[in-house]
Amino acid sequence: MGFQMLTRLLTAFFALATIALFTLPSSAIETAGERRERQAHDAQGLPNQALEALNKKDADLAIELYTKAIDSGAFGGQPDMLGQLYYGRGLAHRLKKDCPAAITDFDKAATYINKGDLFFSRAACHLDLNQEDAALADLDLAIKADPAAPMYHNARCILLFNRKDFAGALPDCEKALEATPQDKNLILAASQAAEQTGNRARAAELYKKLLALDPGNATATEGLKRVGG
Repeated sequence: MGFQMLTRLLTAFFALATIALFTLPSSAIETAGERRERQAHDAQGLPNQALEALNKKDADLAIELYTKAIDSGAFGGQPDMLGQLYYGRGLAHRLKKDCPAAITDFDKAATYINKGDLFFSRAACHLDLNQEDAALADLDLAIKADPAAPMYHNARCILLFNRKDFAGALPDCEKALEATPQDKNLILAASQAAEQTGNRARAAELYKKLLALDPGNATATEGLKRVGG
């Protein structure tokens, strides 16, 4: 077969291939509006997939899926969903111990939603970064959003106690003890906070309670001697 013949065959082949490529059934042509609708539809399953990955502690996959959901634009009219997406991605970053990235997402989530768990998670990250003032501010927000949640009061009780703000710590310690009355760490914090603020009767009561749960506890024994219980 001569060179010219081969050239003609190749030319014919590419011509047919080009026709095949550009001759599509009219039903396969997608308008911009249809494409946006399809992409929005496809994105609806991403939040659940991302949450499933997060629950399985697959942080990288969760981040990828949350990012796809956020970038899809499918949830632009759903502020609560957008807040949850940023919050979920923040949790995935925190799972990877990347608190700066997590805080960025938590900050973004806070522009959409007002939930105690969000502020509590951000507080935990601030503590990991030794940012106690920011952590305390977030615990304040968490308690304001959900005053009945004992976990938030517990965390603020311990943080304030460690900062030697005994008057501030005591109400939170007492509130948390209502939900977990046998928590020895809480009882210890509450008893010492009560003693430091001059409430000797309450301190004695709590020291006795701690000794009932933990006989021979040296801190409680010495504390009880000091307050004369």
